[in-house]
Amino acid sequence: MFSQRWQIGLDIDSHCIRAVAVQRHRHGWQLRQCWQLPQQQPLLREGQITQNALLISALKHWRTALPKQFSLRLALPAQRILQQPMPLPDLRLREPMRHSYITHQGLKQFPLDSQTLALDYRQTHPDSTQLLLTAARQQELQQWLHCLQQADLQPEVIEIAPNALSLMAEFAGLPANSTLLHRLEQGWLWVAPRQGGFNYGTLADQNIADTQQLIELISHQSTTFTATEIYYSSAIECPTPIGAIPWSPLVAFRQLPLPLPSHPMAFVLAGGLALRREDH
Repeated sequence: MFSQRWQIGLDIDSHCIRAVAVQRHRHGWQLRQCWQLPQQQPLLREGQITQNALLISALKHWRTALPKQFSLRLALPAQRILQQPMPLPDLRLREPMRHSYITHQGLKQFPLDSQTLALDYRQTHPDSTQLLLTAARQQELQQWLHCLQQADLQPEVIEIAPNALSLMAEFAGLPANSTLLHRLEQGWLWVAPRQGGFNYGTLADQNIADTQQLIELISHQSTTFTATEIYYSSAIECPTPIGAIPWSPLVAFRQLPLPLPSHPMAFVLAGGLALRREDH
């Protein structure tokens, strides 16, 4: 028996709000609806909210189109996220002491005051001996939550954009050994192959003509990055970098509504959020 609630992924970019609603059925996932709400004035600058009132107004308008019950998932922009690795604690350490230890020791890894950060963590991959610590600034997180609450929206999941991209690629059946490149409205987001552990970064707003140029830029950010096939998606309509492989999130769904969006790859982040498994 599958839940009838819609799972909705919400991706907010500088000049556009995008959302995807999905529903799980016996034979796979059904895409219920895609929303794309362009904004004349920028809502974000470098991943940080600059226009609370405008964002709240846009979200309130969108809220009227939603059903009574749904599970909302929000992506935090990659530009505002801090990450650090940490050795996995001794396996003999049990909850709740394990969580307390990781939180206490983990916050020491960041250059900011621990009181200003919200921390999450996960193993880089199931067999890894390291945790990946992810931190967001408390003040910015509260700003996001305030805007949503003012629009009568309550997220059940708060994820980061790189993981949403990786999840969508996994559901779409992309090879685990491929690099993901997503063109944002301002800049680029890249995610290293899933099989090598979670690793990502952002690139400044610049023209990337081919994959060789991209590989050089990523190599400056990550000493562990190795060149692989690059799968490309974009929030805006622009030429695909030479050598990259464009892909669509629509291949992950068994049932599709009509009409389909004219630029499906703009919804990869929202789609990955919608398909994300719930936290337990």
